[in-house]
Amino acid sequence: MKYTFTFPYDQEKVFEGVVNRLDPDEYTVIEPVHPVPVKEGEKERYVDREAIIEMEPEAASTFRFRMGNSVKIRRERTEEELAEEKEINDRHTIKVTVHVPMSDPNKTP
Repeated sequence: MKYTFTFPYDQEKVFEGVVNRLDPDEYTVIEPVHPVPVKEGEKERYVDREAIIEMEPEAASTFRFRMGNSVKIRRERTEEELAEEKEINDRHTIKVTVHVPMSDPNKTP
């Protein structure tokens, strides 16, 4: 399974340490560590880092144990899983439409 790991720039050494502890047969690096695209007004030096790695779920949990809540781990989802998630979210979403009649701005109510 492919996982996207996002973590603060100051945790890059910790992330690399966890990767180095894993057996090289346990994972395949799809995209090495790189800065998340910079938003306007941010300095590239301080943006979060991201890596995409293919591995087993047990190996991915190693990052959570070592890095705690500073790492965000997202599993790549299939189209069916995304559709199912959207359906569940839509069931719990209420859509409200309000129609306001246009009035003459020169009139007082």
